[in-house]
Amino acid sequence: MADNKIVVNIAGMDYTLVSEKENNEIKQIAAYVDKKIREIDNDKLTRENQLVLASVNIADEMYKILIKHKELREKAKEPIENYPKIKEAYEKLEEENKITKDDFEKSKKDFMESMKKIDGLNSTINRLNAEIDKKNKINKSKDENLKKLRENLTKLQEENLDLQKENEDLKRDL
Repeated sequence: MADNKIVVNIAGMDYTLVSEKENNEIKQIAAYVDKKIREIDNDKLTRENQLVLASVNIADEMYKILIKHKELREKAKEPIENYPKIKEAYEKLEEENKITKDDFEKSKKDFMESMKKIDGLNSTINRLNAEIDKKNKINKSKDENLKKLRENLTKLQEENLDLQKENEDLKRDL
């Protein structure tokens, strides 16, 4: 990366800075240092003392940030170490979930096909029940006719017996 050259103003003085950083980033850093120096603006302090005090304040902030960074690094150590195992478990669960989804979709498809078959069978059952009802009515009607015919047969047989008796009686009388 090319070195960037930029003129910045810190505490009322212009400085030419050369850096690999972008100009905007260099300006932000210079503005931050300028702000820290202006925060210490005190007529009782020499310029050198103001710069030293600002440097100490900036170093203190940096030190606090380094400590916080170290704490965060320590806090993140275990999760970072566990990440491969967790990622592997996650990927395994993702695969299991995919298989479960595929199984579910297959089961759903099978269920829908079974429901279609059941609907078809229900239609067949309803049609057959209607035929059975129709045949039952026909059978009932035939049973009634058969009953009447048997009654008529019994009556005719009785009449026949009576006539045979009468015929026998007439033969004897002759």
